[in-house]
Amino acid sequence: MEIETFSEALTKVYIDNPCRIQATALWKTLEQIGNFHSNFTIEKDEVKSLKLWNKRMLHTFWNTNKNYIDEQDLGQFNMILVHQSQFNDNIKEQFPNKKSYFKLLHNNKDIIDISIPENYYIREVDINTEIQMVSDLICNCYDDIKPNVDEVLKWTKHPVFHNNLWIWIIEKKIEKPVALGIAELDMNIKEGALEWIQVLPSYHGNKLGKVLVIELLKRLEPYADFTIVSGEVDNITNPERLYRSCGFVGDDTWHIMRR
Repeated sequence: MEIETFSEALTKVYIDNPCRIQATALWKTLEQIGNFHSNFTIEKDEVKSLKLWNKRMLHTFWNTNKNYIDEQDLGQFNMILVHQSQFNDNIKEQFPNKKSYFKLLHNNKDIIDISIPENYYIREVDINTEIQMVSDLICNCYDDIKPNVDEVLKWTKHPVFHNNLWIWIIEKKIEKPVALGIAELDMNIKEGALEWIQVLPSYHGNKLGKVLVIELLKRLEPYADFTIVSGEVDNITNPERLYRSCGFVGDDTWHIMRR
């Protein structure tokens, strides 16, 4: 198929290497492309470069001929998203504020088995009646992330929303949720993405996070060719260790750099 748009070029390159080309799931970038300037180059039907930016930030920079960002590009932005392979002392000096995220990949084939502890069971979230509960549980797991009901409702309006990918772990004794898993499915490129894997702090150590990840992978497996997940590198709960124990692999790190 002849590539005519930036979205088509980005999609082609992304599918070949989902963790190297974008820091997040592809659909999130495609949804906001209208807010950015973009350009790309093609030689002999192969995408050679991609650039996506606006006045504030450099969102995407990828080039097969060079793996560094031009000084002119660095000078005009207050914020850049940069892959670890592009990170250098010049970027570090100009953008001293850094937040780093891992991005890992699962092939949706080699899914391990795990049994849920006998005191718990899994059920899907009732979107019509339990949005407040979703908001509350996430808020109770973080000091700095507090999605309200309106924000959670917006997630259900995204084209990648599927109700069977919103699941609780319920403690039988109290019949209340103690853990939450939310995944997304982009049917256009058959990409799964784990968005929220949350276990109430007082229930850590019961392998409930691993149960959530494996259950969501099994639900994605018939429809997605691969599943991605990302998270903060410096998170004290070490989510990367959890995802690797569930079969996610890779060594891609992304940095959000600010002046």
